[in-house]
Amino acid sequence: FLIIILGIIVRKKNLISSVTINEISVIITKIFYPALIFSSFFKNFNSNEIIKNYLLPLGTILIMTVGYIYGVFISKFLKFKNEKEKNVFRFQCTINNYSFLPLPIIILLYGEKYGSFLILSTFGSEISVWTIGILSLTGNRLKKESFKNILSIPMISIILSVIFIFLRDFISIKNTKIIEIGDSILNTITLVGNATIPVALFIAGAKMGEIKFKNIFNFNSLILSLFRLIIIPFTSIFLFYIFSFPDEIRKVLNIVAIMPSAIASIVLSEAFGSNSEFAAETVFLTHILSLITVPFFLYFLSG
Repeated sequence: FLIIILGIIVRKKNLISSVTINEISVIITKIFYPALIFSSFFKNFNSNEIIKNYLLPLGTILIMTVGYIYGVFISKFLKFKNEKEKNVFRFQCTINNYSFLPLPIIILLYGEKYGSFLILSTFGSEISVWTIGILSLTGNRLKKESFKNILSIPMISIILSVIFIFLRDFISIKNTKIIEIGDSILNTITLVGNATIPVALFIAGAKMGEIKFKNIFNFNSLILSLFRLIIIPFTSIFLFYIFSFPDEIRKVLNIVAIMPSAIASIVLSEAFGSNSEFAAETVFLTHILSLITVPFFLYFLSG
């Protein structure tokens, strides 16, 4: 939050322009973020964990799919300023804050083991972002450009990380030179990836610095908050119960389901030429309202 505030101040002081925000957003999406995906997945998981706990990524895909269906359906009945705002509305219903915000809550409530469960669940979240998420953000129409957007650098990074994890576990490499070269490459990728979070938060803050706060409490934003913070979580939690997900997996997925809109939506909206102002407004609003809804759900889930 301090980094976001710094970004807001820098934009308010006009030390960074809208053009620069857009350019950095593209760099984050095409370089920093893919590096973070590859390094974090490759360092934290093995093939057995992925196979054994497949319900974790499957569960986050279910959450995002529920949001996507609601977003597509509800957007048909609302009036938007333009098509780009409608696309962001659908994206915000689809993708929520599935990693950085739920992580400390899960560790606090259930311990470190469940923190690793959350990280594993992000496989499904990332797949959702770069498939149905980008599909909704870019117009929800299947064209040649749609497949180009879906098969983006981050999505390729996810595919490669899974391939390399399985290759590493099934091919024993004993040559020290090859191991050293591999470690050097991975360390470089990790260094680049580590820039993602602070830079993305800073740019998100800079975009929030352009918000006219009197526009936040509009009808579409309030409807989005209702679905993102209450209806989509209730539906997802109900489905986990109906499909008999194991208790320890449900604990993690339930927390993910109740999170507000993704801060990354601001960066992605900017990078893909969508309505990043509406994204910033709804991120701000859903995070403020989540101070009420998240404790409510935590109380409800503990009962």
